[in-house]
Amino acid sequence: MNDLPYDLASLRELVSHRYIVEILDALSNRPHTAAELTAITAGRHRALAQTLRVVASHGLVTNDCRGSWDGTIPATDIIRLTDRGVRAVELLSNLSVWTALYEHTDHARDR
Repeated sequence: MNDLPYDLASLRELVSHRYIVEILDALSNRPHTAAELTAITAGRHRALAQTLRVVASHGLVTNDCRGSWDGTIPATDIIRLTDRGVRAVELLSNLSVWTALYEHTDHARDR
């Protein structure tokens, strides 16, 4: 996995956040507005903002506005995957990656 954009620990930390996988999956199909993505987070704009801050900090998404992801995200803001985001989605689409993620958890070692 050395040529991949993430090591297992980084991927495990990323997907441990609520709504990350769902947001990445939606964005893998096409760019979405923040309003469209809010539906994925059960209509909670605050949850979407937290999720977008996490994926943005990993360099997985971008938008048309410049500046920080810490402020309010306009509902019409269009969010899309970066090249790194596309590679991460491809990685997370691989069953062997998910198997590796869960085989190396503390819970799996306790079995």
